[in-house]
Amino acid sequence: MKGITVMTYQNSLWGPVTRVLDRACLHFATRTALIAGDRSLTYAELGGLTNRIANSLLALGISKGDRVGLLMPNTLKFVPAQYGIWKAGAVPVQMAARASAEDQEYFLTASEATTLIYHQAFDAVAAGLVQRVPTLRTLIRVGDQPVDLALDFGEITSAASDSAPGVELGPNDPAQILFTSGSTGIPKGVLFTHDRLSHYLITAGLEIGDTRPGEVFAHGAPLTHFTQIFLLPTFLRGGTNVIMPGLDVDTLLGTVERHRVTATAIVPTVLYVLLDHPKLVAADLSSLGTVIYAGSPMAPEKLRAAVDALGPVFVQAYAGTEPGFISCLRKQDHNADDPHALARLGSAGRPLFQVDISIQDEQDRPLPPGEPGEICVRQLGRMAGYLDAAKDSEAIRADWVHSGDIGYPDDAGYLFLVDRKKDLVVTGSYNVFPRQIEDVLATHPSVAQSAVIGVPHPKWGEAVHAVVVRRPGHPVTAFELIELVKEHKGSVWAPKTLDFVESLPLNASGKVDKKALRAPYWSGRDRQVN
Repeated sequence: MKGITVMTYQNSLWGPVTRVLDRACLHFATRTALIAGDRSLTYAELGGLTNRIANSLLALGISKGDRVGLLMPNTLKFVPAQYGIWKAGAVPVQMAARASAEDQEYFLTASEATTLIYHQAFDAVAAGLVQRVPTLRTLIRVGDQPVDLALDFGEITSAASDSAPGVELGPNDPAQILFTSGSTGIPKGVLFTHDRLSHYLITAGLEIGDTRPGEVFAHGAPLTHFTQIFLLPTFLRGGTNVIMPGLDVDTLLGTVERHRVTATAIVPTVLYVLLDHPKLVAADLSSLGTVIYAGSPMAPEKLRAAVDALGPVFVQAYAGTEPGFISCLRKQDHNADDPHALARLGSAGRPLFQVDISIQDEQDRPLPPGEPGEICVRQLGRMAGYLDAAKDSEAIRADWVHSGDIGYPDDAGYLFLVDRKKDLVVTGSYNVFPRQIEDVLATHPSVAQSAVIGVPHPKWGEAVHAVVVRRPGHPVTAFELIELVKEHKGSVWAPKTLDFVESLPLNASGKVDKKALRAPYWSGRDRQVN
């Protein structure tokens, strides 16, 4: 690596996203930056590779501001490719590896991407995309053997210079395009500028992760989603990011033991599986000091069990694609021996530094303290806007980003989520929030997971329906669970029907896909509510 240009930036405290990695490559050149399987990169190697990727993209005619799709699973090349795109001044388009081919086409078309960097596992998908996305000119393939369809990633990058490309980036330049999970409708393209993304990654990552010097962070959740924010804080502290192919529990336990992992991030569905895993008791997890969970709320009963099993290592992160990271429930808040902390295990914690919260009604008016309403957020780390600017007013009004979540803060500032605004079930004129029913179901020892939705009903418009995954060897009847909810919440809230399933469907970001659960019941109808 011949050199790294460290530039100063006027009129902003936040430079481009690449600034932290450049600094880390100078300060920690010989340390291990990335590990994936049996392969690794030092900081010096990572810095040189990102420069070569950037220079190869520039040589192909990719210009500042061009959109570059990144379709890759969790591999060693994911991180260098992303940072190489940034160093070339281009804009990565995050494409969830688990999304359908139809969704991948939508991501590229909506963002008007000119280039796609993809892994060989997606050869068949890429062959279709190049035919159907009109703006797509260049395909670059990460794989073992070259193919006629695309340029070979290894070939073009090995021939490029490892000198810093020197592309000037300003704080307001576009930095990244993300897409909403689509759990409540068509995914929207969300644009972040460099200053907003830097603030989002550094402040949220450090405050949530409490990242320490020499951190060893294991990434099993998709790097296209929330775990990615902990790459940069780990680099900032000269630590090591360990990339796992997925969040398989056996792999996670083995990775923690092998690399003495100190921190990781998971979704609650995986944590539930981990708690029931037969290898958990014997596994050496003594190095693990931080477990961040996000993606969906976690039932207080399950959280107490997790603290009992793994100790005071948990941090909850609450975020949305548009508003950014909003709040966190810190380790000290997970103290099950403290009655005040116990009551707050069902909260999303307190707002992060420089994050303002407003609870508003349907007319965007602030509500009195304690009254549930839509959680609205104001902060620098929010999105700059949607790709389709005409949709900005759907989420951003008077500089407040409307999260679509219903909640309220308590007197100490802890934020309690009641539900997703669009998950609301209206049954016989009563508003029913599924999250509260799911929390009751989670108190039963036979329930591993549950999801509650509204289904059509000729009398009440919508009826409450529950879908439950039972724990192995723990029989329970639908009648018992319905009566449990009735006892705790009353007959209106009690599910009118309940199905048992082997597993719940997940969307590309690992959240329970309620859209998929609802689809069979609402098929053929003009509206998805009654």
